[in-house]
Amino acid sequence: MKSIGFVGLGRMGSGVCGNFVKKGYPVIVYDVDPASMRRFQGSAELAGQLTDVLRHDVIFLSLPGSDDVEQVVAAFIEHGVRNKTVIDLSTSFPLSSRKLFDDMTNAGGDFADAPLTGSPGHAAEGSLIVTFGGRPETFEALKPEFACFTREAHYIGGAGAGNICKLMNNYLAIMYVALYAEIFPLGEKLGVDVEKLFGIIGNSSVDCAMYRNAGKKIVDQRYEPSFQLQLALKDLKYIRRLFDQFGAEAPLLNGGVDLLEAAVTSGLGERDISEVARLIRGYLKMT
Repeated sequence: MKSIGFVGLGRMGSGVCGNFVKKGYPVIVYDVDPASMRRFQGSAELAGQLTDVLRHDVIFLSLPGSDDVEQVVAAFIEHGVRNKTVIDLSTSFPLSSRKLFDDMTNAGGDFADAPLTGSPGHAAEGSLIVTFGGRPETFEALKPEFACFTREAHYIGGAGAGNICKLMNNYLAIMYVALYAEIFPLGEKLGVDVEKLFGIIGNSSVDCAMYRNAGKKIVDQRYEPSFQLQLALKDLKYIRRLFDQFGAEAPLLNGGVDLLEAAVTSGLGERDISEVARLIRGYLKMT
C-alpha cells in the first residue's frame, strides 16, 4: 500500500482524501486553510508546511486551477522530487500540464493530470470519473488508488490528455446550462407555462441528464450548489486559450465567456452555474 500526500481539501479534495483514509492508507494532508486540515485531525497526519507531503510516495493535488498547481509543483521541485509522483486532480490548462510533466521528469519525478468528473457528493461516496494523461505505466501502477475514489478511470494519452478530455466535457456541460438559462426565462416572460414546457421538451431528443438536472434548477429557480460559476468561467477561458494556440475563432465559446464574465461581475461567481439565469432574468426585467 502506497503512502499518500494530499494537497487541497476543498469540497472535492476532502471527499477524495477521505476515501483514502477510509481505506486505511497512510495519509498526510495540507491546505492553506487550517480549518480544512483540522477536519482530518486524528485520521491523517497534518502537514506543518506544504513540502512535508513529499515524505510520502504519491502526492495528489486538488486545487482551483493551473496557477495554483504550477506554484505548488515549483515548490516541490525546488525541495526535491526524485522518485516522487505528483497527480493533479484539478481541472487545469492542458499545455501547463505538459510543461509540468517535463519539469517533473527532468527533476527525477513523475507527473500526471487526472481531472475529476462528478460532484462533491460523488467524491465523498467514491464514484467519480477520472481521465488520465501521463505515462501508461503510472496509470497502471495507480489503479488501486484510483479505485478508492472512482467508479471509472480512463487512460486517455500522454501528458495533458486528461485535461483536454475534461475541458471538452465541461465546455459542453457549461454551454448546455447557458442555453437553458437563456431560453426558459424568455419563455416565462412571454407567458408560457415553463414547467409544462420543461416536461414536453424532456420527452423530445433534447432530453439528457444535464437537462433534467440544470434545466430543472432554472425552471424551478432553485439553484442548489454543484459547480461554481467562477470555475466554469475559468474552464471556458482555458478552452479559449487552446483555440488561441491555433489563431482560430470560436464564436459560440466567446458568447459563453461573455455571459459568464457578466455573471461573475454581477456577484454570482461563487454561486452555482445555473444561477446565470438570474442575470438573464435581470436583462428581461423580471423579478
